[in-house]
This record gives sequence, C-alpha cells and structure tokens, in this order.
Amino acid sequence: MINRCGLIRKKADMSMEEFRDFWFYNHGPIGASMKNLKHYAQHLVLDRQQRLPAPRVDYEMDGYSELWFDDIRDMEEGVASLKGAGTADLANFTEETRLLVFVKRFVTPLPEELKGQKLVKYVAFMGRGEGVSAERFHRCWLEKYAEAAKALPGVAACAQNIVIDRLVAGQHATYEAVPVEGMEELWFRSMEDLERCFASEEFAAAQELAKGFAGPVSTYLFETAKYPVPGIVEEE
Repeated sequence: MINRCGLIRKKADMSMEEFRDFWFYNHGPIGASMKNLKHYAQHLVLDRQQRLPAPRVDYEMDGYSELWFDDIRDMEEGVASLKGAGTADLANFTEETRLLVFVKRFVTPLPEELKGQKLVKYVAFMGRGEGVSAERFHRCWLEKYAEAAKALPGVAACAQNIVIDRLVAGQHATYEAVPVEGMEELWFRSMEDLERCFASEEFAAAQELAKGFAGPVSTYLFETAKYPVPGIVEEE
C-alpha cells in the first residue's frame, strides 16, 4: 500500500479548532475526490511531548494527512485528477506542507474487536543517525527492530512506514529538505497502556536497537478523523 502524507503547518493566526474545521469541511471534499483513492484520514496533533531521549526532527507540524493508493501509478493519477485544486486550497489554511510518500506495513495488525473503537495514536517521525544510509536504516528498522516491536506490551497495533519519496512545493526533495526516513505508528487502548509500555524493559530494549540506526525523532499523539471516500466502503 502506498501512503501519501502531507505534513501540515497551520496558518499562524488560526486556532487549532479553526484549522481542524477548515481542513475537514473545506479541504476534505477536495482530497476525497481524488481518483483511485482507497482511504483518506486527517490526523490532528493533540500532544507534542517528546517521549524519547532524542533531539526532534527539524520540522514541526499541526497535523498530517494520509491518503492510500494501491501503487505509485494510481497515486500519480489521483494527484493529477485534482488539476491543482488541492494545492491551491492549502494556501487558505496552511503556512507550509511537506509531502512524504511511504510504503506502509503492519507489524502488528489491529484486532477485529478493536476496529471502530477510539484508541490512543502515538506516532514517531524518525530521522537517520549520523553516517547511516537509507539502506541501513531500512534494513535495521524493518528486521531486528520490527521483531522487538512485536514484543512491546500493551500495543494494540503497530505499523511501519518507510519513505520512498519526498516533495516540497511540488518538486522531489532531498532527505535534508524533509529529514524523515520512517514513521512508526503505535495504537493503544488507553494512556495507561501507553505509559506502561514506555516504562517496560521491552521498550527500553527496542530503543537500544534504534540507537544503531535512528537519529532525531519527533513524537506526537494524534486525533484521527476518517474522511469518507466516494465509492469506498471501509471497515469501521
């Protein structure tokens, strides 16, 4: 699955509530009209607490969009189908948007009985360690770290998103322009489960592995709003 994400910084004179409402009610219908789109979600920042002992990535956001496509060709056709309408509307409520294109894979899928329930969503945007290549980051994160992530207590679901492209102002960009190599998503049933997980020996062991390939990391908690996509029936 190809996951196209816009890392969005709101206009300075907008409250988070104004930003959220404009994004969902005004911009949402534009994004949802993309050709070939399979899933559309808007994730609003609830908490910016840095939960890992690492410097933050050099880019802060107020939310990120998530659009799923079957493959790169479908994504490119989807973007082209808007004929610039999405980009034009961003100027109405954002200061800046940087785009990441990911390949998403679930390390621990969400159990059926939790689908549709309100969960705590933790996300870490991860940069590379000094001197670490993209290839080494991918190999270490997708192999040894993923195995460690499976053992984390209290985690309802875990997904890894590996960067395959970056865009700024519609142009392909370097790692330096958008210094994120991966996005980790963890879902918990409650904040208590998150806190127990982060205090566990298993979590400490996973972070020790991460020291071998990861550098700056920005951690957030998000509130998710799914936007209905015409013709697509999703599981709740």
